[in-house]
Amino acid sequence: MMEQQDVADAISLDRLLPKERSVLHHIWSRFAGQRFDDDKLRSLRVRRLSGVEVQLAFLSLRQQRWVQAVKQGWGERLYFIPFDKLQILQEAFGDLKVGSVPAAAVKLQQEGRSGIAVDMFNVLVYVAKNRVAVTAKGVLHKKFIQKLGSVVELSPSDVEGLALQYDHADVYPPHIAVVLDLLFSFDLVALEQGELRLNMTALRHWLALTREAMDRLVLLRMMERYVPSLAEYQHFTWRICHSSRIGGMWYYAQHTLAYGEEPQNLEPSSGKELSAEDAASWLRLLTGCGYTDLGMDHDGQFLFRWRMDPCSLLSGSSQDNTGSSGLFIQPDFDILIPPDASYTVKFTAALCTERISDDVMTVYRLTRDSVAQAAMAGMGLEAITAFFTEYAAAGIPENVHAALCQWGKELERTGKDELSRFIGAAPKDKAVPGACDEEDNRYVMPGYSGSPSSSLIRPARSELALELDHSLPDITSIVPDLNRIPIMWTRDWRSYHGSTAKQMMEQALELSAKLEIAVDGSRMEFIPFQLERQPWKISGALYDPDSESDSEMTETVVQLGEGEWKEMRLVIP
Repeated sequence: MMEQQDVADAISLDRLLPKERSVLHHIWSRFAGQRFDDDKLRSLRVRRLSGVEVQLAFLSLRQQRWVQAVKQGWGERLYFIPFDKLQILQEAFGDLKVGSVPAAAVKLQQEGRSGIAVDMFNVLVYVAKNRVAVTAKGVLHKKFIQKLGSVVELSPSDVEGLALQYDHADVYPPHIAVVLDLLFSFDLVALEQGELRLNMTALRHWLALTREAMDRLVLLRMMERYVPSLAEYQHFTWRICHSSRIGGMWYYAQHTLAYGEEPQNLEPSSGKELSAEDAASWLRLLTGCGYTDLGMDHDGQFLFRWRMDPCSLLSGSSQDNTGSSGLFIQPDFDILIPPDASYTVKFTAALCTERISDDVMTVYRLTRDSVAQAAMAGMGLEAITAFFTEYAAAGIPENVHAALCQWGKELERTGKDELSRFIGAAPKDKAVPGACDEEDNRYVMPGYSGSPSSSLIRPARSELALELDHSLPDITSIVPDLNRIPIMWTRDWRSYHGSTAKQMMEQALELSAKLEIAVDGSRMEFIPFQLERQPWKISGALYDPDSESDSEMTETVVQLGEGEWKEMRLVIP
């Protein structure tokens, strides 16, 4: 089910005027969500529309927030389609008809890992249970970086192909940089007082989400920040998420590179075409993050399949997890946590246990050391016992309960001497969600949709760092001043003297306007592009005004010399 904002955007798109929709289609096709300036806008050729008409439609698109602007230091504006509009436009304009491949014809090359949400969760648990110190340069100590490498399943090979740019690249391996960047960008952690510390307010919001909601938010954040600054690349990342994709079905990556149906006369935004290896780099990241699997056919062609339905994933809401499933304590001290258990319960269980495995069923284990470390993290034996009493679906086995009591007595007897080996590892603050006062938190996270307050990786889209510019030009700066043009030029359909006819053509070119002219006895629309003086020639696009639909309407690029047209009229919107 689409969220309300997505539905509103789809309705808004349907209400655009044909000229506005056509201009938006061209902008999306050429630039995707990448930035462009006024020069590129003026060079945009939209079939049957003059430059003035394009500018007026563009102004309306900005008023309706289909296009936004930022202003650079010297006052030049940069424009872009907002990220949250791109999925709607892909569904509306991207004509994607690609069949699936039978599983029997595909050899599995790489299976998706446990998931980026799981990697983030395990790092959060590690930070909660350990004091993660930061050097004077503001980076984690080497031993903590190595430890995080053993905590996450994402690997360097999953990330390296994207060549992400980030601070301290000589210190952080790329896969660790990605996980840390995501934690920073969602405000789940912050550097404070020489440590990497949890933002408890943000953490409570995050743990209340379903796994699907976490996966959705992370995927969108990666698509917004990590996709290389190339329109073709951005189109590809949205095409593989198209609503025609079905989870569990194999698709050729190469076929997804080809664009479905571009507007005619479209100038490419760059000379580079997206290669199969470019596609593979992004799909390797998705596979490392648990979204997809990778495969090959018998001819060595690269394929991918979603492990979940991408349309459902991206169109879902960021709802809270209302699952009521408990956990199961085994006599051998293993803690089994079903996939539908809430992450708040899972996080609390992780604080007082050791992690064994992350699979469909998460497995932790209670040990004497894990209980001691939990005590240093602010979760004492009484809290541990009360937690398992409440959430253990089949209760606490007698031998486990007895062991907890015994460990508690031993820890009380040994006191600070026994716990001293954890000092320097455990954080000072309580790490149980809900155990700290929100008013004391300096890093309140209001939501997940805005720009991150801090990050590690430099976004490919540098305009994200600039302030939005909501000012709009006055319409009079776009529409030519008719007082400077003879009124008969725009009003009367008639023949003119040769010199006047050429002057009208040159005026239309200067104003980026169109004309109606008679060619071979037919009344046609003409949009001039270029003028040559010796001999006098003007090039432009010629259209049949009686053709209404795109399927019928054809453009003819012509070069007209003096006297090659008869009656004429200058057309000003």
